[in-house]
Amino acid sequence: MRLIVNEPGTFVGTRGGMITVYKEKKKILEVSVSKINFIAVLTRGASFSSALIRLISKHNIPIIFYSPYGTPLTVCKSFASGAIALRKSQYKLQQSLESLKLTKAFAVGKVLNQYSLLYSMAKNRAKSDPQLAKELYTGAREIKDVGEKISNLESESIEGGRKDVMNLEAEAAQIYWENVAKALSKIIEFPGRRKRFENPKDPVNVALNYLYTILAGECSLYLEICGLDPYAGFLHVDSSRRPALAMDLMEEFRQQVVDRVVFKAAFERRLDNILEDDRLKRDARLQLYRAYVERMNTKVTFSNRSLPIQDHILLQARRIGEHIMGREEYTPFIL
Repeated sequence: MRLIVNEPGTFVGTRGGMITVYKEKKKILEVSVSKINFIAVLTRGASFSSALIRLISKHNIPIIFYSPYGTPLTVCKSFASGAIALRKSQYKLQQSLESLKLTKAFAVGKVLNQYSLLYSMAKNRAKSDPQLAKELYTGAREIKDVGEKISNLESESIEGGRKDVMNLEAEAAQIYWENVAKALSKIIEFPGRRKRFENPKDPVNVALNYLYTILAGECSLYLEICGLDPYAGFLHVDSSRRPALAMDLMEEFRQQVVDRVVFKAAFERRLDNILEDDRLKRDARLQLYRAYVERMNTKVTFSNRSLPIQDHILLQARRIGEHIMGREEYTPFIL
């Protein structure tokens, strides 16, 4: 269970091994530490006792403080043991042509999950809007074809191969978002995909960017837990400004976590009136985050294991490490 702190003036402490939450000196929650695995802070003006920090550190429970845009500002967590051999192997693999296996796997995971979600949207509209369903089916098949091209791609250079994969991934993304726009256009304003640096003003893009940022932060945390360097990636170029490997890992989960949450909210008209000065209102952030957590807690079957999606993310991070150490081949998360 996640503890979400979203109100200024909230105080989180501990008493008798229990986590306690107070607002205006009134206790509003008391919960066993064993039931909490994550604390998310979405607001300013909240405070935490040192006794609480000691307690959650003992139980390996992280606290992540987020900006209003969903950016993880800082993480409070217990010290992790070193993984020198793993990180050395990670950096070494980056310089090897073998790295393209991971590069292709991350891209294929993203593209085939785009196919899966678009196909599902088409199927759900087969009776209510046959023409739209036909167009979505066509788009889904085109995306699947791009996935096969990525899988079959060969290259004699690391950078050349990465660029070829990125170009194909971009081709699939264009098809995907064009078809998503067709499906959303009858419900809500959606001018097409706009990233945060493009300053979107529509609720769909603002919501997507908010939750993508949160997902990237969690992927980074899981990679660190597994001993990997989240900044040393394979599909995305290394950058001190963003965790490239976390961006790689999250590609497989964008559609199955964030897109499903935001599109569902759009179709249910829950994205109406969520912006103020082109930013998410406080209540809207909480609403979106709760829907995101609900989706992360949803059990799905992958690799013959039925687990919450957040557990699959952690396992995928571990599998990246196993692949890097040469103990198993990496298989992307695809539903």
